[in-house]
Amino acid sequence: MASEERISGMSTRKAKATWTHTFHKIFVELCLEQTLKGNRPGTHFTKEGWGNIVESFHRKVGVRYDRKQLKNHWDVTKEQWKIWCKLIGTSSMKWDSASHKFGASNEDWANYLQANPEAAHFRYKELPFTEELETIFDGTAVSGETEPPTRRRKKNDGLPTAILPMNEQGIFKPDGKIRRHFDAVESRSVVTVQSAQCKQNYSIGECIECLDRMEELEEGSELYLFALDIFLKKEYREIFLQLKKPSVRIAWLQRLQSVCPSLH
Repeated sequence: MASEERISGMSTRKAKATWTHTFHKIFVELCLEQTLKGNRPGTHFTKEGWGNIVESFHRKVGVRYDRKQLKNHWDVTKEQWKIWCKLIGTSSMKWDSASHKFGASNEDWANYLQANPEAAHFRYKELPFTEELETIFDGTAVSGETEPPTRRRKKNDGLPTAILPMNEQGIFKPDGKIRRHFDAVESRSVVTVQSAQCKQNYSIGECIECLDRMEELEEGSELYLFALDIFLKKEYREIFLQLKKPSVRIAWLQRLQSVCPSLH
């Protein structure tokens, strides 16, 4: 009996969490999937979201980590994202998103790392899976801000740094001064107030126009037709239009297609 108890105890003992590059990649992909499914309405995953991550992670890697172990890794991942966003958002570090390199001098690095030693490992190696993490953390509280610097910098190119007026529902309500500014820079391809307001409708027509502009997706293909089907639901249209990069949109469509290939 004692021997059986020892064997039983060994078989149920919790595996020590070891995070290889592959394990981390799968974890990030699962977090992205649950975020896109709406199982992270705020800064934390729902009970259903965590349950899906736990089971899917076990199925994909063959090792069972419990919710606490995955939650610990989530906290570490979120902290690394905050450190990375602060680093690339510091003007003196001269981060170039095109070349994925910093233009800071040795002196700039020394000064920055003296105040932020936790960022030292990013001097020669970029944070992995930034594209996925940007989608996961977009619009949530990170380091006291509502959006990471990578996303805010894209939106604010050519625009003055200002807090835009929002109503109680969080919808952009421009005053006369802001409207005049948008009208003045329309020739520079800055989104006008009118188009910004229309985007809140997430219309089927807008989704199809966006779909047709994606050179990576062949018109009339199975994935293209699947996208037309899911555009019948507003929540899918909203997710599709909120995703800014074609590669992420296609990845989301493919994942959704694998989960529910037929909507009829």
